[in-house]
Amino acid sequence: MPHIKANGINTYYEYEGKGPPLVIIGGFASDHYLLKDFIKPLKKLFKVLIMDLRGFGDTEITNPPYSIDLLAEDILGLMNSLNIKNAYMLGHSMGSAILQTICLKYPQKVKKAILSATFLKIPYTTQIIFELIPKLFEKNIDQKIISKIVMSWIHSSDFLKNPDNFNHVLQSMSKREINPVGYEGQSVALKNFDSTSWISKIDTETLILAGKEDLDTPLYCAEMVHKKLKKSKLKIIENAAHMMYKEKPDEFNKAILSFFK
Repeated sequence: MPHIKANGINTYYEYEGKGPPLVIIGGFASDHYLLKDFIKPLKKLFKVLIMDLRGFGDTEITNPPYSIDLLAEDILGLMNSLNIKNAYMLGHSMGSAILQTICLKYPQKVKKAILSATFLKIPYTTQIIFELIPKLFEKNIDQKIISKIVMSWIHSSDFLKNPDNFNHVLQSMSKREINPVGYEGQSVALKNFDSTSWISKIDTETLILAGKEDLDTPLYCAEMVHKKLKKSKLKIIENAAHMMYKEKPDEFNKAILSFFK
């Protein structure tokens, strides 16, 4: 399993494929397993870099506090360690906050940016959900029940109505181990992020992807980002929620390839 020292921590990464570099930054409390199926077709045209963010998966867990700025420095450290001068970059959910920060502070590292399920500041309703989850674990609630709560928040109704989709997501989520230290670190970073005052300074050519049925980061969040980013395009994916790259992979990948061509 490949690890590399980046920004002072041991970071798990995979860097595979053919073509120009494409860096994909996952969301809150996620790991590289979530991206495995999604990136398969992309590796035919790009050399795709995925990683586990500080505090989750197989990357080192450090004590909080974390910040989005710190996580951005982790990504830059990883890119530098792998001699990636610049790259096409995609950030999903919390990953989009990290990518906004990179676009502001290190624009020379980003050829083009895709912000998926993005926001200026995470909605308070979503903050309530991710602060509630650890409390449910503390009370020894059955993990399958907790998984059902979360999956109904991040997936669309149409997607979960399919029994195969429902069972696959439930099985996948119920197997995941959540480290409370890493969870708290990322949670605080996400809670404190707010790009309202500076996002308009970003000059990177950007595509914003939004799921029309997203409850976690609702469509209005993406519309607010689009309004402030002068070089942005907004694409709304119908009948998809927060995990749109899982629900509509063909449409999602088509948008990526069209924008990064």
